[in-house]
Formats: sequence, C-alpha cells, structure tokens
Amino acid sequence: MIRARAAAALGAALVLSACTGSTAKSAGSTSPCALLAELAQTGETVARADISDPAKFDATLHTAVNRYVRTAQRLRSNVPARLRGDVERLVAAAQQYRFDDATTARAALDSYERAKCPSSSSG
Repeated sequence: MIRARAAAALGAALVLSACTGSTAKSAGSTSPCALLAELAQTGETVARADISDPAKFDATLHTAVNRYVRTAQRLRSNVPARLRGDVERLVAAAQQYRFDDATTARAALDSYERAKCPSSSSG
C-alpha cells in the first residue's frame, strides 16, 4: 500500500513539477512563463506531501490536481496556437490522473519554456 502511494506521489511530482526552477511573477499573472512556474509550484506541493497518511496525501493530490488543471486551462489561451493541443492533452490527462500521459503532453511545453522563459531550469 505504501509503495503504491509512493509511486503515485512520484508520478504526480514528475508531471506536476516538470518545470521546477521557474519563478512566478504574480498570482494573477497570465504570462506563459508565470503560469508554467505556477504549475511547478503546484507540483512542489505534491512532492512534499506526506505519503504516510493516505487520506491526507489523497486530499493534497486532489487539491493539487484541481489547481494544476485550472492553471493549465489559463495557460492554454496564453501560449502560441501550435501548443494549445498539447495543453488540452495535458489537462485531460491530469484530470484523469494519467501522469505518464501528462508528462508526454508536456514535452513541447517544456521546450517552449526552455526557449522563452529565462528563469526556467526545466529539463
């Protein structure tokens, strides 16, 4: 049971904090870089979650996924049109807790972040 929780935590942390190292400009910002940084911050919440308490971990994961999805939905309208399909796939995968699929959907977003967000250290 603990292994399953740890695996879930690891999977969630990988997708939710794929761009750790960015810094958000402000909570209400809609710049792609700030939104990508907000996704990373959400992932850090899961990465620090206590997996020894399954109920608390599940609540943390659920809250983080909901926040991640809301942020990604805001990101969708702030990235170039060529990336919007990737964001849609990311949102769908995250909503369904399919973290491997979400990681795959992030590939082009991570490349975009590395190229356009000077404070990013993703990848």
